[in-house]
Amino acid sequence: MPAGTRGRPHLHEGHASAIFIQSGQVEVWHGPDLAEHVVVRAGDYIHIPADTPHMPVNTGDQDMVCLVARTDPEEQEGVRLLDLPCWLEGRLGPVPVGAG
Repeated sequence: MPAGTRGRPHLHEGHASAIFIQSGQVEVWHGPDLAEHVVVRAGDYIHIPADTPHMPVNTGDQDMVCLVARTDPEEQEGVRLLDLPCWLEGRLGPVPVGAG
């Protein structure tokens, strides 16, 4: 994930994700209304349970590289994009150009 970008809020219907951060760092907003927040750095691991809304944000100055394992190799079929909560958009600002 390039420095200064963020993903879109989403969830994986019926599929969990296990993410190991190899380099860099990323903020992960997660849970109902994306109200929970954690920063994970190189060497950290995060588990995103199935059907949990989440959004990665790389506010750092270096790219973040991670290894992601999911419970089903076809899980991209179950990705559901969500709206960014207004309270969080006010905090993060608009999506940077080139981010998705």
